[in-house]
Formats: sequence, structure tokens, C-alpha cells
Amino acid sequence: MSRWTPNYHVACQIQRKILAQMEKSDLKPKDLATLTSAWERLEERKRILRMKPKPRDVEVKDKSKSHKPMTFSE
Repeated sequence: MSRWTPNYHVACQIQRKILAQMEKSDLKPKDLATLTSAWERLEERKRILRMKPKPRDVEVKDKSKSHKPMTFSE
């Protein structure tokens, strides 16, 4: 039994074709942006097909307001 669904393998095949198109030297920036967008959408679709959760957002805290850790004193 295959680990991934046939849809996952189709997405991988499409990505290979996109990669081959990206390697062409006569691409216009607009075409490259379109291919990059398609690549990103396929990566998201593959993540969904693998049933992986979305990564959590990075928590950004202001470092200037950090509190000092409590120290032991007698």
C-alpha cells in the first residue's frame, strides 16, 4: 500500500514540470512570479494531503521590556 494518495503524486509531478519551466533562461519576471505562486500553492496542497497541521506563528516579544529573572538571596 502506498504511503501517499495518488493526488499527492500528481501534485509532485506538476511540481517537477513547474521546476523544469523555472530553469528556462528566457523567463520574464512576471512568468517567474506566476510559477513561484503555483509552486507555493502546490506545497500548501501537499501539506494538506499529508494531513500536517499548519505551522504556528512566531511569537515576537519586545526585548527591551523583558523582566529580570528572580535570583536567590539570603
